[in-house]
Amino acid sequence: MSNSSTPRLSNTTDSQAKSIRPSIILLGIFFIALAIRLWGVTNPLLDFHAWRQTLTATIAYNFYADGMNFVTPRLNMIDSIFHFEFPLFTYLVALLYKIFGFNEILGRLVAIAFSMGSIWFLYLLGKRYFDETSSLVACALFAVLPFSVYYSRTFMPESAMIFFSISMVYMFARWLDTRKWSHFILAALFSTLAFLVKLPTLYMGAPLLFLAWNKFQGKIFYQPLLYIFVIAILIPPTLWYSYIARLQFETYGGSNVWLDMLKDYEVLFTLRYWKLIFVTRLMEKMFAFTVFPFVVLGMRAYTSNKENHVLHIWFFSICLYFIIAAKYNFIHEYYQVPIIPVGCLFAGKFLADFYRKNTSGDSYKSGKLWLVTLMIIFIPIHSIYKLDGRLNYNDTYLEISTAVQQKTVRTDRLILEETVSNPRIFYYSQRKGWGYSIFDKINPLTPSRLEDLIKKGATHYVMALAKPDKIKPELYSFLKSNYQLILQEEHVTIFKLSKN
Repeated sequence: MSNSSTPRLSNTTDSQAKSIRPSIILLGIFFIALAIRLWGVTNPLLDFHAWRQTLTATIAYNFYADGMNFVTPRLNMIDSIFHFEFPLFTYLVALLYKIFGFNEILGRLVAIAFSMGSIWFLYLLGKRYFDETSSLVACALFAVLPFSVYYSRTFMPESAMIFFSISMVYMFARWLDTRKWSHFILAALFSTLAFLVKLPTLYMGAPLLFLAWNKFQGKIFYQPLLYIFVIAILIPPTLWYSYIARLQFETYGGSNVWLDMLKDYEVLFTLRYWKLIFVTRLMEKMFAFTVFPFVVLGMRAYTSNKENHVLHIWFFSICLYFIIAAKYNFIHEYYQVPIIPVGCLFAGKFLADFYRKNTSGDSYKSGKLWLVTLMIIFIPIHSIYKLDGRLNYNDTYLEISTAVQQKTVRTDRLILEETVSNPRIFYYSQRKGWGYSIFDKINPLTPSRLEDLIKKGATHYVMALAKPDKIKPELYSFLKSNYQLILQEEHVTIFKLSKN
């Protein structure tokens, strides 16, 4: 890479892209990306991954309703701590609630805004490491791939994490070019926020290390600013997650969700894991089948500039993360979403080169050209199909939450039993309490435990999506004998926990 103060330009010419004004193409990509992300934006947070969305939304709402203390994110499920990433996303949403009033669409719009920023930095990276045409193709793919779209409009911090991951690579590379303090500060800020928003993004340290090594080689250890950079980006995440680890220890004892991610390696020895992660999710869900071959072929493209290999380091660092945190990657599909932007860069490179080579003379008649074109046409069709299924939601949770609101007041404390310990009803009823799974054999809700919770302030027992007399007859009999049944409908049963 050049040591001059000006950014390196690609050696590849882009006469075709320039002839149709790349800025207009990029603007069109932004418009398409925004339009498809606004699909279903007014839906309640009950579409796919409603559990995680309502969990995040609860923290944002509680900032808004109970006080904007940044260091005390709160859930509605008492004695529960789920991850508690640095609450940048939820706090931004809460600030918008303060300005515009409570409306959960604002959370989706914040996620979409981060996604639009991701497209911009992806464009800059594509220009830096390939050429303008490749960058435009990469942005177009990122704009329409199904999981890129879906997790860019969920009420979750994934979109912010992807934005900071892309921008940190670009700004760090720019700082190595220019050595400007403004670029140093932005690179440090974006890197710090990436690690804070989602701690597993520490794998992004690998591409940064590669860029620094490529720049300084053996002199890397004699660069004082690099030491300052490393300290600056690691101290805030260390402080925050040490604080959260202490809260988790106080709540759960010795359990730590972040260390728990590194356990249960047995799943790596199953064929199901490898098929699920690398076939069902990467090939189908992340890259819509037809884009995946373009990713692989783009990775194989020859480059004379060693710095371009930062993209390979980026890609394989994420793959290594899939293996290191195998348990949670196996459970949650959105853990693989960070691989989409770098995959789009490789696919964009291949497609740009392919069309440059196959759209001159009579080559447009070739079967390869038509095959690749059909594969590209398949992408938005597949995306619309996948998105349509994931945007469906069930009104039942809203009905149950409305019933809970009608039979309780905001200061009441619920004991909620459902198929899983679930934030959805707590969130939509705007009530707090203790959540239990009706199928929990390790920590079940028993009459004695229920009595203990009443002493702690529980005022109502709620069973959702099941009949307590059928599922837990012993507990139901105890409740019926000792407390007041105030509602029994198809999907919800409520007891007021005061003696008859």
